[in-house]
Amino acid sequence: MDAPAWSARQGLLTAGSVVLALVFAASLGIEGMWWAAISAWMVSNPDFRAMLSKAVMRLVGTIGGLALGYALAIAMEGFVPFQALAVFVASAGGCYLRFGSRYGYAWFYGCITLVLMITVSITQTDTLFTFAQFRFMEIACGVVASALVHRLGRPRPSQLPPPAPAAAASEFDLPHVALVGGFATLAMMGLWSLTDLPDLPQAIVSCLVVLDRDFATVQVRARQRFIGCMLGMLLGLVALLFEFDSMLVYVTVLFAGIFYFSRLHNGAGPQAYIGTQGGFAFITAMVTDNGPPNALLPVIDRLAGVVIGVVVIVAISFVLSATLRRARPVASSASD
Repeated sequence: MDAPAWSARQGLLTAGSVVLALVFAASLGIEGMWWAAISAWMVSNPDFRAMLSKAVMRLVGTIGGLALGYALAIAMEGFVPFQALAVFVASAGGCYLRFGSRYGYAWFYGCITLVLMITVSITQTDTLFTFAQFRFMEIACGVVASALVHRLGRPRPSQLPPPAPAAAASEFDLPHVALVGGFATLAMMGLWSLTDLPDLPQAIVSCLVVLDRDFATVQVRARQRFIGCMLGMLLGLVALLFEFDSMLVYVTVLFAGIFYFSRLHNGAGPQAYIGTQGGFAFITAMVTDNGPPNALLPVIDRLAGVVIGVVVIVAISFVLSATLRRARPVASSASD
């Protein structure tokens, strides 16, 4: 039985958005084509207003993060302590505002983009401006493609019930959420510097997107991200067994996979996040910087970054949760 918010038409619109984003990216000669595809995937929504709001906030946040990140990266070039501090503050601030502002989606992606700019500047200062230009075009291709396809396709209004009000109490308050996000990003940078961690940007994103104000929710989102990524990766790797000598065959397989995962991604069920991450991993497996994949190592590196990021954020959240549980009885005893 279909979830209330999903229809075959919505699946077609979502898949069409991803394919059109790739067409835009290829026509502009963009290197990170898969980021364009993922941007289209992430903002797709059965509710056009909700989709447009996410698209605008993602684009505005990205522009702000690129501009401020570029300025800070140039100013702090070679000063590792300042770079680490900036990464911590940006990650913590993004996580805080994600849950504390009505424009949390824009703040969150703006801060993530700022963090990526600083981390990229550590090893690629000479090409930082080019990276910023391509990053903007990648995101713009994705959100514009999604908005255009959804506007022309005129999806039916979402049948999702109104969102439940936020819980009054949560295990982590906003300052604690910010600390987890900040320390998790620093931990990822430390691992990268010591072990040559594969795909640092993807690992950082994985750290922060599963973070929540409740540790149980963090665990659920981490588990669903892992399951979804495994499903998407397996389906993508199976698809890679076929040689895409024809662009038509490649686009058809990509379109079909996105359509399949959109069933969960745009659905109303509790497993929607599995579909979101499944589509993400499928795109990661099927799309490389130059279009169809021609090697497995880049795909494996990106997915390894996802897994490592999830492990780090769960570990840090667990430590903070355990610390808070021990501290609360002590505080209660002292007040008595």
